[in-house]
Formats: sequence, structure tokens, C-alpha cells
Amino acid sequence: MQENIETKNIGNRKFIIELRFDPKVSMLDKKGLLAEQIGNCKAFNINHWEIGQGEVSIRDNEDKEKATNIVVVTYNRLSFISFKINSIEGFYSTFKKIYEEVILVLGELNIRRIGCRIIGTYMVKSKDYNSVLNNFKSSFPAKFLLEQYPAKDFLFNLVYENGMYQIGPLNEEDGFYDREFKISDCKKHVGVVIDTDNYLTNETQNINSKSLIKDVYTLSLSVEKDLYSNLAEF
Repeated sequence: MQENIETKNIGNRKFIIELRFDPKVSMLDKKGLLAEQIGNCKAFNINHWEIGQGEVSIRDNEDKEKATNIVVVTYNRLSFISFKINSIEGFYSTFKKIYEEVILVLGELNIRRIGCRIIGTYMVKSKDYNSVLNNFKSSFPAKFLLEQYPAKDFLFNLVYENGMYQIGPLNEEDGFYDREFKISDCKKHVGVVIDTDNYLTNETQNINSKSLIKDVYTLSLSVEKDLYSNLAEF
């Protein structure tokens, strides 16, 4: 799977794949085994795990704010979150390993929803926040903007069938960094934000095929790339 955006153009990036499935109540008795199996598969460098009343949480750092890979399994959900994207193929390969271990412990899952969200900050042509903001403003019809209320920031949100995306300008002091990238090596810069979330549900078709997970992942990557291509010259 070819990299969709050059690394030099990416400030920060977070990938999330989440599967929701029919409840597996047996998970409540197998939490320790889940933690063990996921740890043994060495999908990433696991340094910490926690077992709660209804969930298992596994990550690569005891300090949550320093963790860059996080797995959460409940009786009806599996989530893998990563801030450390060495390659888009590598991320998916890691998720696949984790998913296979969950199935080994819980048995086959009847998937209700497959979701993939990509959130990132990206470098653009301009290094000046006001220039980036003005480029956003000039891309929209004048009737959308009221002159008596000069824009200090901008966020465009669009919802489509089975997904959404948000884009906006980004300043070095933007609160977005604290909300989405509370990690020690967060890179703060002027640029743009892209947030896309795409999903598939079982309302009209069976979605248990593992290939559909990759399809949703690939779709999110495609949306991210298309948006960045349109914003790169800002």
C-alpha cells in the first residue's frame, strides 16, 4: 500500500480503526487472556495493560499522555488508536495482528460497524496563519461570510453517506493540539487540519468479511489524500 502523503508534509497524525460487534459476554471472563494474547503477538512494544470491569486496555507506555499505540477491547467493541504511523501498510498490519488475536480468544465476531478515522495536521505552502485563514475564506462564497464579524478561525464540516470530513486552518497555539495530540512529541506548526471519519454498517448487508475493514481504511486514506491535495497550496 503506497504512502498517500509525503512524510515531510505531515505534522501529526492519528489513525483509529474501530469495530463494533454483537455483544460477546464471554469477554468478561476472558479479559486476562485477551491481554495476554495481544501482548504475546508483539504487534507493537507493549509496556502497560489495564483490566477494568468491562474492558481491557493495552498501550505502549504506562503514562497515557505518552502512549502512541492503544488497544481497547470491550464486550462489543475493538479499537486500535495509533499516533505512530511508520507507514500506512504498517498500521494496518498491526491492526490485523491484534484483530486475529481477539478472534482467537472470543471466536468469530458478527460485525455491526466498521469505522476508520484519520486526524492530522499538515504543512502547506504558506507559513503564515493569516494567509492560510484568508485562503480558506476566499474559497467560499461571500454570502457565507459576514463582513461585520471578521473571521479569526475557520472550520468546515461536511457529512456524506457513510462518512464526514472537517478541514480548517491551524495556528501553532491552536487548542486542537491539546484536544487531539496530547503526546510528548507533538509537532506544533502553522498549516491545516484534516479530520475524516468513514464507516460501514450491517444495516443492508453482512460486513463480516475482513477485506471490508481494509476497504474502509483505504477510503479514509483516499479522502485524506484528496483533501490535502486541494489544500497543499494554501
